[in-house]
Amino acid sequence: MRNTGARIREYLRESADRKLTIGRFTVSRLAIFGFAAVILLTAIVALGILLFGKRDTGLTFKKADVISGYEYRMKDGRLSYRTSDRIYTYDCVANKSTYFAAPRIEGYDSSASMTVVYAGSQFQIQGADSAQMLSNGTILDVRAGTDYAALLYKAADEDRDERFILIIDKDMHSINRLSFKDSEVVAFDFLNTGSTELLWVSTMDVGQFTEESIVRIYDCANEGAMVHYSAPFYNQSIYNLYLSDRCLFMVGTHSIIRYDREDSGGFSAERDRVRVYGSTIVDFSAAGETAYFIALPSAAEGEQNSLVRLITISETDDLWSNVMQMFMPAPIVGAFLHAGSICVFTAENFLQYSFAGKELNDIEPEYAPVAAFEYGEDGFLIVAEQGCYRVTLD
Repeated sequence: MRNTGARIREYLRESADRKLTIGRFTVSRLAIFGFAAVILLTAIVALGILLFGKRDTGLTFKKADVISGYEYRMKDGRLSYRTSDRIYTYDCVANKSTYFAAPRIEGYDSSASMTVVYAGSQFQIQGADSAQMLSNGTILDVRAGTDYAALLYKAADEDRDERFILIIDKDMHSINRLSFKDSEVVAFDFLNTGSTELLWVSTMDVGQFTEESIVRIYDCANEGAMVHYSAPFYNQSIYNLYLSDRCLFMVGTHSIIRYDREDSGGFSAERDRVRVYGSTIVDFSAAGETAYFIALPSAAEGEQNSLVRLITISETDDLWSNVMQMFMPAPIVGAFLHAGSICVFTAENFLQYSFAGKELNDIEPEYAPVAAFEYGEDGFLIVAEQGCYRVTLD
């Protein structure tokens, strides 16, 4: 053992004395060994961090001015939630909250430009001097748009199967009253085309042998004139509409139905239909001549979902579509189309994929989300046990 130790010491002395020429520089062999050891040690440390460390780099968390413990909605990049007598709205970009106090609130809706509340026959838009009352009706639901709002109500002295939607402007002036007799209003909301604001209404009519769903679209700026009346959709209901520069997509419980936008401002006859049975569309984006949809399979009560579907649909005459499935390592909290990629918050991590399915990021976040929302191109808002946070990709 002593001979071995002596030989090692002698080798190190020789290495320190022996010089090697590298280019124009002359260094000892011992210095080269030391430099190599430092590189090896650095690589080992980096590998350890990669394999065992908490990988929270890549996401930036900032505390949001949001009260925890409520049910939240995100619309037009604006978060809203209600307490017993207030509606809070939160500007995610400015990190600023405002509230609308009302003595009674049965329901509300909030967009980027207005908040509408109702209770019984009364309704009010935030900023108005006082509430107004329907002369003969009970409000069932409301939707807030950019320059207009819509009130769904039933009239006490009318046929019990008739429903009405009242279109009003920001000053709560009536624009038009739409009647829906012998139809159930399934969903309604606004679409902004850039030049005008449209109201769409999806109804379900129960016939003798089948259910028929109809979608009507109205031009709010043209006194609520109807600009589109769809052919019936049988045995499925339409629950959302998405608009791109080229196309209109109606999303139903069984299919996504595509229409082309026309120069006149209207829409073509049906151009394509893609089956989505058993899934709910949760996000939409369009780029170039392609539309993308994020679909989450409908989970049974008490079950958690770990599957994300990307549905791709052509917006050209070359009709084609594609469905890609991705299984997540943990239950999904929120899935989004963000920054030209697929972003998924699970209960344990944040994952980012290309549209081809290549993994771009797998990050363990600083705070585990229980709910997640996207606010446009800026980032996300997550709800965690510790509070609410704005989250951006580094």
